[in-house]
Amino acid sequence: MRDEQLARIDGDPAFVLEEGKGYVRAWARAQHAVRDLKDSLSAVGLPEAMPYLRADVNVFGVGFVELGRVTPETAALIAQALTLLTAQAKLEDGDAGCAA
Repeated sequence: MRDEQLARIDGDPAFVLEEGKGYVRAWARAQHAVRDLKDSLSAVGLPEAMPYLRADVNVFGVGFVELGRVTPETAALIAQALTLLTAQAKLEDGDAGCAA
């Protein structure tokens, strides 16, 4: 991500709304991501693994997901899932690391 994009994501939460910004649409997209993550956590038997998970929008009208605090076990589960997804993607791309 470019520095300019990061600056827009890091903006303060939108307490005072400015006309012409897509706050509701941006928040709705973040809320859909929250719902998807909660559904995935429930599917693996961890519906309460991220109790502070919530959607928000900043002053620039950029939606974001606040993940909040998690237990070390939850963080390890997320890391393991990302590692497995990365390995799977490499296999699907034909980059198994094996010399032919």
